[in-house]
Amino acid sequence: MNSKTSVSRLNITIEVYGKGRAEGEVFRHLAPITLNALLRNMPSQGRAIRFRDQFVYITLGIVAGVEKARKSFQKGEIGFLSSNGALCFFLENCEVAMPVNPLGKVTFGLDVLSKVGAGDVITVDID
Repeated sequence: MNSKTSVSRLNITIEVYGKGRAEGEVFRHLAPITLNALLRNMPSQGRAIRFRDQFVYITLGIVAGVEKARKSFQKGEIGFLSSNGALCFFLENCEVAMPVNPLGKVTFGLDVLSKVGAGDVITVDID
């Protein structure tokens, strides 16, 4: 079943203004309540914040609790940090201090996200 017909797998588009585009998939079974909260606020936009070379995130102001959260992530994974309502894109394998709800993975354009600088505008849409 492809993502166009699946109710559990959705496409995510990450547009970095002036730098390019990344794409990925998010999976409803990983964090269904979190994903529903995100879907109600799509498309969303925020300014990038970079944490070392480990991950990039944008604060979206979305409220969702901890859901199947973990602290270990692999390069390319996407997660939601409920403590500040942020969508995170992991640039390398890492351990994080706060629990993050796993959502999916970047399937194309991770190199674009690797070039993101602090303050870059990122627009995200899930469909």
